[in-house]
Amino acid sequence: AKNADCIVHLEVIVEKPLRFFHVEVEIKDINDNAPVFAAREQILSIAEFVTLVTRFPLEGASDTDIGSNALLTYKLSPNKHFVLDSGNDEDDSKSVVLVMKVPLDREESPGHHLVLTATDGGEPKLTGTVQLVINVLDMNDNPPVFNQSVYRVKLLENTVSGSLVINLNATDLDEGVNREISYFFSNSLTLDVTKLFSINSDTGEIRVIGKVDYEESNFHELPILAKDKGSFPLSGHCKVLIEVLDMNDNIPELSVNSLSVPLPEDSPPGTV
Repeated sequence: AKNADCIVHLEVIVEKPLRFFHVEVEIKDINDNAPVFAAREQILSIAEFVTLVTRFPLEGASDTDIGSNALLTYKLSPNKHFVLDSGNDEDDSKSVVLVMKVPLDREESPGHHLVLTATDGGEPKLTGTVQLVINVLDMNDNPPVFNQSVYRVKLLENTVSGSLVINLNATDLDEGVNREISYFFSNSLTLDVTKLFSINSDTGEIRVIGKVDYEESNFHELPILAKDKGSFPLSGHCKVLIEVLDMNDNIPELSVNSLSVPLPEDSPPGTV
């Protein structure tokens, strides 16, 4: 702790008569130094949905004055997520800790800017400030979402293999690998349909790979799964309903039954 006493010791000699005096001069401190933080900003990286009342120590300010002029109190700019908790360290200096009171949500706000103000105990009071920059780290808390739950497609039978049926796209509000999406057919898809269509796991493109025949089946239902790449993956679902349109690809068949019936000559008109 700082010593509040600042005393200058002097030895004074007086002639006629000769005398020696020991003089102590006490210098009184005035509040002429404002609190100062070591840096203009402090950066904290905090994961969203971190446990409530989690504590984050901050670097306090310093004041080169002494006594009450150097006693600091701290105040945080108004916000809904954090409060301050201050106490005394082992060296009697003031510590300041940021305490979580409301969970962070990166999708609501990826960052927060607060102001920490230190005020000394002198008169008049002097202040110093530091910017607190809080970066919210993403957690995989959002599943992929398709813009439709059901997609309807009309497809001509005998469509050439490799033709695009539909390009699906899901979105994820997370960031990084948590928002990277892979596309799959659901396990409930029947084997015969997997011989007709394929899906690109990276792009979501569904293409024809087999012979689509109206006469064999004029309707196909493809359940689709979109899964993100988070450490604990989340998934979204949709359906693609394919209506197969008939083409005139079958020659008409004429069935004729031959029947022999004797008819006497000279039968009158109208005879059956």
